[in-house]
Amino acid sequence: MARLTRLLNDEFYIVDDDKVNCDDHGCSGEAISRLARFEDVYDDLVAGQNKISEEMEKLRNEGKTKTVKFRELMAKKMINSNILILFKTYGLQ
Repeated sequence: MARLTRLLNDEFYIVDDDKVNCDDHGCSGEAISRLARFEDVYDDLVAGQNKISEEMEKLRNEGKTKTVKFRELMAKKMINSNILILFKTYGLQ
């Protein structure tokens, strides 16, 4: 993935003017669109974790904790958790 930002100093990032367009209604452009897609991924992961938890609870209540479905959900929940931890590590929560 080609970066759209550059580290200006140890604290701030900048983006080239051609990657962001601002007017009276706000900003748009390639950098804004990519940020929005990252935010969509984060939101989907959080929502997915809640859905997985609900499905797992239903299977637990049915005594189906040894099923392939339950184990697949557990694996997916662990993977999603690791991705969310990575986002949190980089301050993207």
